[in-house]
Amino acid sequence: MLRYLTAGESHGESLACVLEGLPAGLAVSPADLRRELARRRAAPGRSARQRKEKDSFKVLSGMHRGATTGAPVAILIPNAAAKAHSPCSVPRPGHADLPGMLKYGFADAALIRERASARHTACVSAMGAFALRLLTETGARFSSRVVRLSMTENPSPEEARELIARAAADGDTLGGVFELTCSGLPAGLGSHVHHDRRLGARLGAALLGINGIKGFETGGGFDLSSWKGTLAARDRRVSGGLDGGMTNGGDLVLRCAMKPVPGTEAGVPSFDCRDGRPALSRSSTSDVTAVYAAAVVAEHAAALELASALLEKFGGDTMDEIKERVRVWRKKTAELTGR
Repeated sequence: MLRYLTAGESHGESLACVLEGLPAGLAVSPADLRRELARRRAAPGRSARQRKEKDSFKVLSGMHRGATTGAPVAILIPNAAAKAHSPCSVPRPGHADLPGMLKYGFADAALIRERASARHTACVSAMGAFALRLLTETGARFSSRVVRLSMTENPSPEEARELIARAAADGDTLGGVFELTCSGLPAGLGSHVHHDRRLGARLGAALLGINGIKGFETGGGFDLSSWKGTLAARDRRVSGGLDGGMTNGGDLVLRCAMKPVPGTEAGVPSFDCRDGRPALSRSSTSDVTAVYAAAVVAEHAAALELASALLEKFGGDTMDEIKERVRVWRKKTAELTGR
Protein backbone atom coordinates (compact mmCIF):
# COMPACT_ATOMS: atom_id res chain seq x y z
CA MET A 1 0.00 0.00 0.00
CA LEU A 2 1.01 3.63 -0.42
CA ARG A 3 1.30 6.14 2.40
CA TYR A 4 2.06 9.81 2.10
CA LEU A 5 2.33 13.03 4.07
CA THR A 6 2.65 16.64 3.01
CA ALA A 7 3.92 19.69 4.87
CA GLY A 8 4.27 23.41 4.27
CA GLU A 9 2.17 26.57 4.02
CA SER A 10 0.83 28.59 1.11
CA HIS A 11 3.37 31.41 1.43
CA GLY A 12 6.03 29.55 3.39
CA GLU A 13 9.49 28.80 2.08
CA SER A 14 8.51 25.50 0.47
CA LEU A 15 6.19 22.51 0.37
CA ALA A 16 7.40 19.01 1.14
CA CYS A 17 5.98 15.52 0.68
CA VAL A 18 7.00 11.93 1.33
CA LEU A 19 5.52 8.97 -0.57
CA GLU A 20 6.20 5.51 0.81
CA GLY A 21 5.40 2.09 -0.64
CA LEU A 22 6.41 2.39 -4.28
CA PRO A 23 8.09 -0.70 -5.74
CA ALA A 24 11.61 -0.54 -7.10
CA GLY A 25 12.12 -0.05 -10.83
CA LEU A 26 9.31 2.39 -11.57
CA ALA A 27 10.70 4.78 -14.18
CA VAL A 28 9.59 8.37 -13.49
CA SER A 29 11.36 11.25 -15.21
CA PRO A 30 11.58 14.91 -14.17
CA ALA A 31 9.47 15.61 -17.27
CA ASP A 32 6.68 13.45 -15.80
CA LEU A 33 6.58 15.57 -12.65
CA ARG A 34 6.83 18.85 -14.56
CA ARG A 35 3.94 17.84 -16.83
CA GLU A 36 1.55 16.98 -13.98
CA LEU A 37 2.49 20.07 -11.95
CA ALA A 38 2.00 22.27 -15.03
CA ARG A 39 -1.43 20.76 -15.76
CA ARG A 40 -2.56 21.80 -12.29
CA ARG A 41 -0.94 25.23 -12.38
CA ALA A 42 -2.03 26.24 -15.89
CA ALA A 43 -5.68 25.16 -15.68
CA PRO A 44 -8.31 27.73 -16.75
CA GLY A 45 -9.52 30.16 -14.07
CA ARG A 46 -6.33 30.26 -12.01
CA SER A 47 -5.24 33.38 -10.14
CA ALA A 48 -2.36 35.72 -10.93
CA ARG A 49 -0.36 33.90 -8.28
CA GLN A 50 -0.04 30.87 -10.53
CA ARG A 51 1.89 32.97 -13.03
CA LYS A 52 4.48 33.56 -10.30
CA GLU A 53 4.75 29.92 -9.26
CA LYS A 54 6.91 27.78 -11.52
CA ASP A 55 6.61 24.66 -9.35
CA SER A 56 10.29 23.85 -9.53
CA PHE A 57 11.04 20.77 -7.46
CA LYS A 58 13.80 18.60 -6.10
CA VAL A 59 13.54 14.86 -5.52
CA LEU A 60 15.53 14.30 -2.34
CA SER A 61 15.41 10.51 -2.02
CA GLY A 62 13.96 7.26 -3.30
CA MET A 63 15.24 7.55 -6.89
CA HIS A 64 18.38 6.32 -8.66
CA ARG A 65 19.11 6.82 -12.35
CA GLY A 66 15.51 7.74 -13.13
CA ALA A 67 13.80 4.87 -11.31
CA THR A 68 12.45 4.24 -7.82
CA THR A 69 14.55 2.22 -5.38
CA GLY A 70 11.77 1.02 -3.06
CA ALA A 71 12.74 3.61 -0.43
CA PRO A 72 10.41 6.52 0.43
CA VAL A 73 10.36 9.24 -2.22
CA ALA A 74 10.80 12.74 -0.77
CA ILE A 75 10.07 15.85 -2.85
CA LEU A 76 10.66 19.53 -2.08
CA ILE A 77 8.68 22.24 -3.95
CA PRO A 78 9.87 25.82 -3.22
CA ASN A 79 7.26 28.59 -3.12
CA ALA A 80 8.12 31.39 -5.54
CA ALA A 81 5.46 33.56 -3.84
CA ALA A 82 6.89 33.09 -0.34
CA LYS A 83 6.47 36.10 1.91
CA ALA A 84 6.60 37.16 5.55
CA HIS A 85 3.65 36.28 7.78
CA SER A 86 0.83 38.83 7.52
CA PRO A 87 -1.73 38.59 10.37
CA CYS A 88 -5.44 38.84 9.56
CA SER A 89 -8.28 39.13 12.07
CA VAL A 90 -11.15 38.93 9.53
CA PRO A 91 -12.08 35.32 8.70
CA ARG A 92 -13.34 34.42 5.22
CA PRO A 93 -16.85 32.87 5.27
CA GLY A 94 -16.91 29.41 3.74
CA HIS A 95 -13.19 28.88 4.39
CA ALA A 96 -11.38 27.01 7.17
CA ASP A 97 -10.54 30.33 8.87
CA LEU A 98 -13.18 30.63 11.59
CA PRO A 99 -13.54 26.96 12.65
CA GLY A 100 -9.74 26.64 12.65
CA MET A 101 -9.35 29.77 14.75
CA LEU A 102 -11.89 28.46 17.25
CA LYS A 103 -10.35 24.99 17.29
CA TYR A 104 -6.75 26.09 17.88
CA GLY A 105 -7.41 29.25 19.88
CA PHE A 106 -5.99 31.78 17.39
CA ALA A 107 -7.19 35.31 16.63
CA ASP A 108 -5.10 35.27 13.44
CA ALA A 109 -6.89 33.73 10.44
CA ALA A 110 -3.63 33.59 8.46
CA LEU A 111 -2.30 30.87 10.75
CA ILE A 112 -5.17 28.64 9.56
CA ARG A 113 -5.51 29.64 5.91
CA GLU A 114 -1.80 29.20 5.17
CA ARG A 115 -2.10 25.45 5.67
CA ALA A 116 -5.75 25.15 4.59
CA SER A 117 -4.87 26.72 1.23
CA ALA A 118 -5.13 24.58 -1.90
CA ARG A 119 -1.47 25.39 -2.57
CA HIS A 120 -0.62 22.10 -0.84
CA THR A 121 -2.25 20.20 -3.73
CA ALA A 122 0.98 20.79 -5.65
CA CYS A 123 2.32 17.98 -3.47
CA VAL A 124 -0.61 15.73 -4.44
CA SER A 125 0.16 16.37 -8.11
CA ALA A 126 3.88 15.67 -7.66
CA MET A 127 3.19 12.37 -5.91
CA GLY A 128 0.35 11.63 -8.31
CA ALA A 129 2.87 11.62 -11.16
CA PHE A 130 4.38 8.48 -9.62
CA ALA A 131 0.98 6.83 -9.11
CA LEU A 132 -0.16 7.64 -12.65
CA ARG A 133 3.05 6.16 -14.01
CA LEU A 134 2.57 2.95 -12.02
CA LEU A 135 -1.02 2.59 -13.24
CA THR A 136 -0.02 3.31 -16.83
CA GLU A 137 2.70 0.65 -16.64
CA THR A 138 0.04 -1.88 -15.62
CA GLY A 139 -2.43 -0.92 -18.36
CA ALA A 140 -4.67 1.80 -16.91
CA ARG A 141 -5.44 5.21 -18.49
CA PHE A 142 -6.82 8.41 -16.88
CA SER A 143 -8.80 11.32 -18.26
CA SER A 144 -10.89 14.14 -16.78
CA ARG A 145 -13.32 16.76 -18.02
CA VAL A 146 -15.48 19.56 -16.62
CA VAL A 147 -19.13 18.66 -17.18
CA ARG A 148 -20.60 21.80 -15.63
CA LEU A 149 -19.22 25.27 -14.95
CA SER A 150 -21.60 27.31 -12.83
CA MET A 151 -24.97 26.72 -14.56
CA THR A 152 -23.54 25.78 -17.98
CA GLU A 153 -23.52 22.09 -18.90
CA ASN A 154 -20.51 20.71 -20.81
CA PRO A 155 -19.01 24.15 -21.50
CA SER A 156 -16.92 24.53 -24.64
CA PRO A 157 -13.51 26.20 -24.22
CA GLU A 158 -14.99 29.42 -25.62
CA GLU A 159 -17.98 29.32 -23.24
CA ALA A 160 -15.66 28.62 -20.29
CA ARG A 161 -13.43 31.58 -21.16
CA GLU A 162 -16.45 33.86 -21.38
CA LEU A 163 -17.90 32.68 -18.06
CA ILE A 164 -14.56 33.04 -16.30
CA ALA A 165 -13.92 36.50 -17.75
CA ARG A 166 -17.39 37.68 -16.73
CA ALA A 167 -16.98 36.40 -13.18
CA ALA A 168 -13.52 37.98 -12.92
CA ALA A 169 -14.91 41.33 -14.04
CA ASP A 170 -17.57 41.06 -11.31
CA GLY A 171 -14.97 40.12 -8.69
CA ASP A 172 -16.78 36.81 -8.25
CA THR A 173 -15.95 33.07 -8.42
CA LEU A 174 -17.51 29.96 -10.00
CA GLY A 175 -18.08 26.36 -8.97
CA GLY A 176 -18.89 23.34 -11.09
CA VAL A 177 -18.75 19.59 -11.63
CA PHE A 178 -15.96 17.47 -13.11
CA GLU A 179 -15.76 13.83 -14.12
CA LEU A 180 -12.86 11.38 -14.00
CA THR A 181 -12.61 8.22 -16.06
CA CYS A 182 -10.04 5.48 -15.53
CA SER A 183 -9.99 2.72 -18.13
CA GLY A 184 -8.08 -0.55 -18.06
CA LEU A 185 -8.06 -1.21 -14.32
CA PRO A 186 -7.87 -4.90 -13.43
CA ALA A 187 -10.95 -6.36 -11.76
CA GLY A 188 -10.84 -7.09 -8.03
CA LEU A 189 -9.17 -3.99 -6.60
CA GLY A 190 -10.65 -3.12 -3.22
CA SER A 191 -12.86 -5.44 -1.16
CA HIS A 192 -16.41 -5.93 0.08
CA VAL A 193 -15.47 -7.25 3.54
CA HIS A 194 -15.29 -3.98 5.54
CA HIS A 195 -16.40 -0.39 4.99
CA ASP A 196 -12.86 0.97 5.03
CA ARG A 197 -11.70 -1.50 2.38
CA ARG A 198 -14.46 -0.66 -0.10
CA LEU A 199 -12.75 1.15 -2.96
CA GLY A 200 -15.63 3.57 -3.51
CA ALA A 201 -15.36 4.74 0.10
CA ARG A 202 -11.60 5.11 -0.20
CA LEU A 203 -11.87 7.10 -3.41
CA GLY A 204 -14.61 9.23 -1.88
CA ALA A 205 -12.39 10.08 1.07
CA ALA A 206 -9.50 10.96 -1.24
CA LEU A 207 -11.55 13.23 -3.51
CA LEU A 208 -13.66 14.82 -0.78
CA GLY A 209 -10.35 15.69 0.87
CA ILE A 210 -9.56 18.11 -1.98
CA ASN A 211 -10.28 21.75 -1.11
CA GLY A 212 -13.79 22.87 -2.06
CA ILE A 213 -15.21 19.45 -3.02
CA LYS A 214 -18.76 19.14 -1.66
CA GLY A 215 -20.18 16.18 -3.56
CA PHE A 216 -18.95 12.79 -4.81
CA GLU A 217 -20.60 10.04 -6.83
CA THR A 218 -19.66 6.97 -8.85
CA GLY A 219 -21.26 5.76 -12.06
CA GLY A 220 -24.93 6.70 -12.22
CA GLY A 221 -24.68 8.45 -8.84
CA PHE A 222 -27.71 10.30 -7.55
CA ASP A 223 -29.62 9.80 -10.80
CA LEU A 224 -29.98 6.12 -9.90
CA SER A 225 -32.44 7.04 -7.16
CA SER A 226 -35.10 7.54 -9.86
CA TRP A 227 -34.34 4.34 -11.82
CA LYS A 228 -36.07 1.00 -11.49
CA GLY A 229 -33.90 -1.96 -10.52
CA THR A 230 -34.67 -3.96 -13.64
CA LEU A 231 -33.38 -1.12 -15.80
CA ALA A 232 -30.31 -0.45 -13.69
CA ALA A 233 -29.35 -4.13 -13.68
CA ARG A 234 -29.17 -4.17 -17.49
CA ASP A 235 -27.00 -1.06 -17.82
CA ARG A 236 -23.36 -1.62 -16.84
CA ARG A 237 -22.71 2.11 -16.93
CA VAL A 238 -24.64 2.65 -13.71
CA SER A 239 -21.98 0.87 -11.64
CA GLY A 240 -19.25 3.23 -12.78
CA GLY A 241 -16.72 0.40 -12.70
CA LEU A 242 -17.40 -0.54 -9.07
CA ASP A 243 -19.56 -3.33 -7.66
CA GLY A 244 -19.58 -4.19 -3.95
CA GLY A 245 -16.60 -1.94 -3.29
CA MET A 246 -14.43 -3.60 -5.96
CA THR A 247 -13.43 -2.80 -9.53
CA ASN A 248 -15.31 -4.97 -12.02
CA GLY A 249 -13.05 -4.47 -15.04
CA GLY A 250 -15.17 -1.72 -16.61
CA ASP A 251 -14.37 1.97 -16.88
CA LEU A 252 -14.19 3.62 -13.46
CA VAL A 253 -16.26 6.82 -13.57
CA LEU A 254 -16.12 9.32 -10.69
CA ARG A 255 -17.82 12.70 -10.44
CA CYS A 256 -17.26 15.59 -8.01
CA ALA A 257 -19.12 18.84 -7.30
CA MET A 258 -17.00 21.83 -6.30
CA LYS A 259 -18.24 24.98 -4.60
CA PRO A 260 -17.16 28.46 -5.74
CA VAL A 261 -13.86 29.63 -4.22
CA PRO A 262 -14.86 31.43 -0.99
CA GLY A 263 -12.34 34.28 -1.32
CA THR A 264 -13.71 36.93 -3.71
CA GLU A 265 -12.36 40.27 -4.90
CA ALA A 266 -15.80 41.85 -4.56
CA GLY A 267 -15.80 40.84 -0.90
CA VAL A 268 -18.35 39.19 1.39
CA PRO A 269 -19.65 40.27 4.83
CA SER A 270 -17.64 39.00 7.82
CA PHE A 271 -16.47 40.41 11.17
CA ASP A 272 -13.27 41.44 12.92
CA CYS A 273 -12.29 38.96 15.63
CA ARG A 274 -10.57 41.70 17.63
CA ASP A 275 -13.73 43.66 18.41
CA GLY A 276 -16.61 41.77 16.79
CA ARG A 277 -17.45 44.63 14.45
CA PRO A 278 -18.73 43.91 10.92
CA ALA A 279 -16.00 43.82 8.27
CA LEU A 280 -15.65 42.92 4.61
CA SER A 281 -13.58 39.85 3.71
CA ARG A 282 -11.90 40.43 0.37
CA SER A 283 -9.31 38.42 -1.62
CA SER A 284 -7.38 39.57 -4.68
CA THR A 285 -5.37 36.35 -5.03
CA SER A 286 -8.11 33.68 -5.26
CA ASP A 287 -8.82 31.68 -8.41
CA VAL A 288 -11.87 32.75 -10.39
CA THR A 289 -12.64 29.05 -10.59
CA ALA A 290 -10.71 26.05 -9.33
CA VAL A 291 -12.89 23.43 -11.04
CA TYR A 292 -10.45 22.77 -13.89
CA ALA A 293 -7.44 22.61 -11.58
CA ALA A 294 -9.34 20.40 -9.12
CA ALA A 295 -10.13 17.93 -11.92
CA VAL A 296 -6.38 17.51 -12.47
CA VAL A 297 -5.66 17.20 -8.74
CA ALA A 298 -8.49 14.66 -8.49
CA GLU A 299 -6.80 12.51 -11.14
CA HIS A 300 -3.69 12.50 -8.97
CA ALA A 301 -5.54 11.86 -5.70
CA ALA A 302 -7.54 9.02 -7.27
CA ALA A 303 -4.40 7.58 -8.87
CA LEU A 304 -2.68 7.45 -5.48
CA GLU A 305 -5.62 5.51 -4.01
CA LEU A 306 -5.93 3.18 -7.01
CA ALA A 307 -2.18 2.52 -7.14
CA SER A 308 -2.31 1.66 -3.44
CA ALA A 309 -5.20 -0.77 -4.04
CA LEU A 310 -3.31 -2.34 -6.94
CA LEU A 311 -0.22 -2.88 -4.78
CA GLU A 312 -2.38 -4.43 -2.05
CA LYS A 313 -3.91 -6.84 -4.56
CA PHE A 314 -0.77 -7.91 -6.41
CA GLY A 315 2.10 -7.24 -4.00
CA GLY A 316 5.69 -7.41 -5.19
CA ASP A 317 8.79 -5.37 -4.45
CA THR A 318 9.70 -4.59 -8.07
CA MET A 319 7.79 -3.41 -11.10
CA ASP A 320 8.74 -6.56 -12.99
CA GLU A 321 7.05 -8.73 -10.34
CA ILE A 322 3.92 -6.59 -10.27
CA LYS A 323 3.52 -6.34 -14.04
CA GLU A 324 3.82 -10.12 -14.42
CA ARG A 325 1.23 -10.73 -11.69
CA VAL A 326 -1.17 -8.26 -13.29
CA ARG A 327 -0.64 -9.95 -16.69
CA VAL A 328 -1.46 -13.38 -15.27
CA TRP A 329 -4.51 -12.03 -13.42
CA ARG A 330 -5.86 -10.31 -16.53
CA LYS A 331 -5.57 -13.56 -18.48
CA LYS A 332 -7.39 -15.47 -15.72
CA THR A 333 -10.24 -12.98 -15.39
CA ALA A 334 -10.63 -12.77 -19.17
CA GLU A 335 -11.11 -16.55 -19.29
CA LEU A 336 -13.78 -16.32 -16.55
CA THR A 337 -15.72 -13.42 -18.03
CA GLY A 338 -15.10 -13.96 -21.74
CA ARG A 339 -13.88 -10.37 -22.06
